Amino acid sequence: MNRLKNALLLLIISTTAFSQQILVKYVGSNDEHINFSSFSRENLMNRTVLSKSNNVFKTDNTATIFCDDMNRSTMIFASPDETIDFVVNEKGLINYSCKTNRYRKSESDFLNESFTKYGKTENISDYNELKLIRKSVNKEKEFDREYIKEKELLETYFKEDKISKEFYDYCSSMYWSLIKYNELEKSPKDEAVFLSIKNSFDDVDKLLDVESYRQLLYYYVDQSLKKANSPLDLSTRMQFVANHFTNQKIIDYLLYYNIYYAINTPRTKNKVSNEIIELFRKNCKNQEYLEIINQDLQPKTTPIVLQNIVKNYKNQLILIDFWASWCMPCREEFPSQKKLMEKYPNVAFVFISIDKSSTAWKKAMSEYGTMLHKDNSFLLVKSDKDQLLDKIKLATIPRYVLFGKDGAIINIDAPRPSSVEIEKLIESYL
Repeated sequence: MNRLKNALLLLIISTTAFSQQILVKYVGSNDEHINFSSFSRENLMNRTVLSKSNNVFKTDNTATIFCDDMNRSTMIFASPDETIDFVVNEKGLINYSCKTNRYRKSESDFLNESFTKYGKTENISDYNELKLIRKSVNKEKEFDREYIKEKELLETYFKEDKISKEFYDYCSSMYWSLIKYNELEKSPKDEAVFLSIKNSFDDVDKLLDVESYRQLLYYYVDQSLKKANSPLDLSTRMQFVANHFTNQKIIDYLLYYNIYYAINTPRTKNKVSNEIIELFRKNCKNQEYLEIINQDLQPKTTPIVLQNIVKNYKNQLILIDFWASWCMPCREEFPSQKKLMEKYPNVAFVFISIDKSSTAWKKAMSEYGTMLHKDNSFLLVKSDKDQLLDKIKLATIPRYVLFGKDGAIINIDAPRPSSVEIEKLIESYL
């Protein structure tokens, strides 16, 4: 199987009618896996994997979709009711088009030309984070804090009527946001930079749909606190947002962003205090944000006991898949897992998610309705009585555990579904 190493795609949907759906469709002929990380004002972290067998992504929100790969960087711009078709060309870059919009293909050409000549468009923090990795694979590049050549290329395409006004405006806002981010990173801090960002708050209705602008807002909060020698803990951030900003949409978004990640980030160990929750509920006026956070604050489910799940499949081999909605390697295995399920109908396949967000878990489940359902899919809420789960010592995912027909563990760290070894292992115990 030809596997597409991750691509980086950015889907911007310029829409005021969220009921109008946008489709992004992989139409390549190879059975490739393409990892997507989607971010919008509402869905801060949503991931999916497209392949030949699972080739359509749908969204009703103004969203930004990323898939990371150092070897390619493409942005897909779509409007309501558009269907975007994309393939991976011979250079490994994303080519996209839309049958109802002549600009989309040439916008794709612009993005590929920009990436080929100047590399990935990123802020200074992301550049520094990837610097050593690029060096290790001989992919080093010079970093231009002003994105001068990228902007010149954008102007050329626009003057030649190769890109739409909406695409041009989006890219211009993106470059401006990245430049301001880079200026905030400098020392000593320049008050003119902070003032320039403040002046942008009047245009926030459009700017909040630009992912790099949303990143800029978060960084602006951090740098403002650093400038004032204030701590960067969650409580201080939330209080700063509630007291510093006057634009309600910015207040809503930043409060939501901070508390969402505090609740749902897998590595987060600190509990969100009642005071922080009340601060959020008092100051956030966006009903959708409030509903999402209130749902994530609810107790997930009754604690699951792994022994009880295993007992439900008496006299069957059981392959348990520990995964999460945010785990791309986990979801890359789903197409292979589906083939295993079809090949071995007498084997029980069980999926246990370690998501902290029940909302994210349910949304991911809905994308794989032919595989995951209420009878074989569970959200991990650990019970003190779960000795079997303690024995497995789950630390990383994806993780696969094969149980025998007697309920005993056959392999505590079984091969992945995409490997030949897993079929040999299953067949030896059927």
